[in-house]
Amino acid sequence: MQPSPQQPQQSPPPATPPHGQPPAVPPHGQRQQPAPPVDGERSREPFEEAAFFDDSSRGDWSGQETTAMGRIGYSDKGTRKRSDFQKVRSRARKSSPIPKIIAAVVAVGLVGGGIWFWMNRPDSADEGEATSGLAFSGSDDPCSFADSAPLADYVDGAEAEPTAASEERNSGFEQTCTLNFGDADSSLALVDFEGVAYESNERASVSYELEARKVADMSAPWTVVEEAPEVGAESAAVARIAEEGTSNYQLHLQDENAYLVVRLSVVDSDLDEQGLGELAAELASSYLTAWNDAA
Repeated sequence: MQPSPQQPQQSPPPATPPHGQPPAVPPHGQRQQPAPPVDGERSREPFEEAAFFDDSSRGDWSGQETTAMGRIGYSDKGTRKRSDFQKVRSRARKSSPIPKIIAAVVAVGLVGGGIWFWMNRPDSADEGEATSGLAFSGSDDPCSFADSAPLADYVDGAEAEPTAASEERNSGFEQTCTLNFGDADSSLALVDFEGVAYESNERASVSYELEARKVADMSAPWTVVEEAPEVGAESAAVARIAEEGTSNYQLHLQDENAYLVVRLSVVDSDLDEQGLGELAAELASSYLTAWNDAA
């Protein structure tokens, strides 16, 4: 007799309270916990993935979205404030008038320097020529050109004490000679020759024009001489006549490449403006002649 196959055991159905009786109540002090909510997304995921699901990434700034924001140019408040401050400084720097003022001052300086350089540049046409080709040249002994004879009648036989100086400059060769008649404290007459030998006639003419304007603007006690003595190519003069004491006369002239100033002072000479002018012209003419002969 073969054994009959065993039927699988079935679990008994859950007990239900008899009809008309309330459901069983848990013991005193215990409350039946509600079933936890089931996440819709997790409920649809397989068991293995739902078990390892991490909710901590929600609301976190360390995700891929935040990284993307940084890549497209996001910056913190500190960086934005520094950037805004730099923009404000840049706009203020552009609107400030100080750079324009500095640029204008530099431009004026450059123009003035260019004019000075042009006035003092060497003449290319005469660069290869010797200085002897000019009418006047510099001398280390300028007092050798001075003649004191015209003053003999006004110095009571006093001898002249000469003082000379000379210097080579970019503008030309400057030389001075002073003749003093009498003692240093009680001079009877004094004549001063101040000359410059330029490298061209044009420079001498420009120098004369500048000084002649200053002479024309001189005021009292000086008097501008309307008709200056005719010595050299151009001349201008001022005088200061004193009834008692020292009378003065200045004669400015230009001849060829030379510019010469003769300053004459005479004590108690009784000479008027015309007499002083004639005396100054005689001194200047003799000086120019000797200077030209030495060139």
